[in-house]
Amino acid sequence: MGRGRTEETDGETLRHREWERLAAGLVAGITRAGAGTFSISASMGDDLHAAYAGLADRTGFRTVAVPRQVHGTGVVPVRLGALDGVEGTVLLMGRVDGLVTASAGVLLASTAADCVPVYLLDPDAKVVGLVHAGWRGVAGSILDRGLDALAGEGGDPGRAHVHLGPAICGSCYEVDQPVLRHFGSTDERALLDLRGALVEQALLAGVAPGRVTVSTHCTSCGAADLHSHRASGGEAGRMAAFAGFARLH
Repeated sequence: MGRGRTEETDGETLRHREWERLAAGLVAGITRAGAGTFSISASMGDDLHAAYAGLADRTGFRTVAVPRQVHGTGVVPVRLGALDGVEGTVLLMGRVDGLVTASAGVLLASTAADCVPVYLLDPDAKVVGLVHAGWRGVAGSILDRGLDALAGEGGDPGRAHVHLGPAICGSCYEVDQPVLRHFGSTDERALLDLRGALVEQALLAGVAPGRVTVSTHCTSCGAADLHSHRASGGEAGRMAAFAGFARLH
């Protein structure tokens, strides 16, 4: 299994400082619940654009790329150099659940409220990825697709780091047979550890065990002030996971 890691509290966010020390300019973390303009809600309308722009500004970026998450397995690259006149905006990247980029100055964002934010990194090539993995994504091997996309932007899965961020833990996430059958179980109901399954997938994909880490935070039973769809009975907002390389001046 991967090593447990606790992100460091930075006011409105939890920051993955261990990763940020791996490469100059790297930013990685997730917002907390009740964090003002950085708390994401599907009912925000036009304010949602402003919230993402505020998140980018808060973390030192002018451009943020956001997928329209559909609980699928699509992962696409964000190439700022190929997008004329878009720096300083919120880029809506379509119906996908993962983004990768080798472009400095682009912040990748992904929402979550129990699903796993999966951070991907090749610090040598300065390629970073962010994947939203619910049970459908885990069952559909979205992590493998993310690593393939990382390679497509010049990264090397053989030297990749994978971090599984704050999510519902295996002691809180009970599911029934329609979900369990996708994981090879015949039980009618059982607990499901999504991050544990992702650790196994990362190792099978060739990621070195010492480069796979797992957040110690649970969105449901933890004390880090995080949104949980399940614990709130469907009333929770969303955290915004984020990762990117800031431009160095």
